[in-house]
Amino acid sequence: MMGQYHIKKPLNNNVIICTRQQKEVVVIGKGIGFNKKPGMVVDDEAMIEKIYALEHKTQQEHYKALIEEADDAVIQAVIDAINMITNSDIEIDGNHLVVSLTDHIIFAYKRLKQNQYISNPFTMETKHLYPEAYKISASVIHQLNSVLPIQFPEDEIGFIALHIASNMENLTISQMNHINDLISKCIQIIEHDLHQSIDMSSIQYQRFIRHVQFLIRRLSKGETIKSQTEFENMLKAHYPLCYNIAVKIMKMMQKQLGVTVYEAEVVYLTLHINHLTQ
Repeated sequence: MMGQYHIKKPLNNNVIICTRQQKEVVVIGKGIGFNKKPGMVVDDEAMIEKIYALEHKTQQEHYKALIEEADDAVIQAVIDAINMITNSDIEIDGNHLVVSLTDHIIFAYKRLKQNQYISNPFTMETKHLYPEAYKISASVIHQLNSVLPIQFPEDEIGFIALHIASNMENLTISQMNHINDLISKCIQIIEHDLHQSIDMSSIQYQRFIRHVQFLIRRLSKGETIKSQTEFENMLKAHYPLCYNIAVKIMKMMQKQLGVTVYEAEVVYLTLHINHLTQ
């Protein structure tokens, strides 16, 4: 029968590794692994909640090791968290998320039990850049806090939002951290040169970091925009300080990204920086 899942290994009461048409899959469902043995067949589709095809052997081994070392309550909380994300309106690759998020939550839980808190310097940037992912992540953290005996701090919302967003946008976590780091450097330059702190809850700030994010992506892909010499000269004359800050930011990005940044980009950056002074 085509639809049968042959049990290769029950990982716990709710997670089993099966083979179907010679492919290994993770099958998740409440009680699906109870009293199951390798070689048995799962026919009951009603019990199956989710099926994940973990393509790479290393992914499979890593996932198995994670499930086997965590206790059932934590695993169930992780499964519920992943279901919340994959059942939401956002388009996401569940196969990649299931491993990275299981890994993250299990280790975060262990850390927090030992009172080891890691602060997240990019929580504000993440919140503004990926509002949908952040909103779902906040619900996930609320859910985890209601079922587990520890409290995940607000910084964890940002970490989990990054996992969600990286699966939405096909960016790796390290690429996203790199983007956040560049945004953070931009803000440091602006605050230093303007002698004022930037209101990170303002619409202007949100627009600025979105602009920078898309600028970094464009630069990484080698895309350029047309030069606007007259407009550039006008901005230089009217907003010399903002213009000079924009040039500084462009040079910093050029160095950090190892790409050529054309002067046409300065126009938009100057406008955004000027808006931040308002």
